[in-house]
Amino acid sequence: MSIFLLQAPSAAERDFDAGIIWQTLRDLGNGFLAQLPYIIIGIVVLTAFVVVARVVSRVVSAAGERTRLDITLAELLGRLASLLIIVLGFFVAAVVIFPTFKPGDLVTGLGITSVAVGFAFKDVLQNFFAGILILWRRPFVVGDQIKFREFDGTVEEINVRSTRIKTYDGERAVIPNGEIYTNAVLVRTAYDRRRVSLIVGIGYLDSIEEARETMMRALMRTEGVLDEPSPSVHVVELAPSSVNFKVLFWTKSQRADVRLTSDRVTTGIKLALDEAGIDMPYPHSVVLFHDTTGMRDGDIERAKYLEVKDGSS
Repeated sequence: MSIFLLQAPSAAERDFDAGIIWQTLRDLGNGFLAQLPYIIIGIVVLTAFVVVARVVSRVVSAAGERTRLDITLAELLGRLASLLIIVLGFFVAAVVIFPTFKPGDLVTGLGITSVAVGFAFKDVLQNFFAGILILWRRPFVVGDQIKFREFDGTVEEINVRSTRIKTYDGERAVIPNGEIYTNAVLVRTAYDRRRVSLIVGIGYLDSIEEARETMMRALMRTEGVLDEPSPSVHVVELAPSSVNFKVLFWTKSQRADVRLTSDRVTTGIKLALDEAGIDMPYPHSVVLFHDTTGMRDGDIERAKYLEVKDGSS
């Protein structure tokens, strides 16, 4: 059996350890006191950069509003400018406090890291830059009525990630900016006026010119139909059961105006043609029944012909 004896440190050793600790604390205190002026200057520098960043953010936002830039984009540019100034202030303050600090080494490390981050957040960055381009180029704005694929409605919000559309059925569609910027979008309210077309058919025995004049009079007195560009009525097809006209007229571009005016035009043309005694035919089908009992002339001969044709005895 082995016996280990624990011997307490001597007084000299305790004094030696306490001296080392005290010397270390004193060196740290002296170093902090020596570095304190640089720390205070660094904090002051960083504070100054923060103040400047806030001022620049407000100036950029105000300048964007004066230049009729989208308010969301103006605020975003202001925040980006503020962030860049604060980062620059952080680097300056770090150099003041730690003279051995080299911003280039940090930037190099961040550059390598940003490549990996870029691959990981590729879709997020794509939507971000697409959102900036949409806000800058303004192919459509909040309040416009647009159609994107199966989504048809009014633009509610455009931010740096997505575009929100309120559909005519009262639903919300959130579309990533990357998709909406790289695909075709139909902006229905890009202009103040929109053309609407309507197909109207009349009978072959009715007068084309009389029908044209009747429809033109109905268009001219319909509320919501614009005088400029003027409406028009043209023959476009000689259909099997009717002579078809294409009625073209212009109205305001809002969907509510288009639907209301289209209803008025369709109703007015129908009533006007009825009043003028002009027929609006519809397709007819004629069905012939053949009697194989011989009660009708030609039915027996037809039956015999079909039997010979089919090879029956």
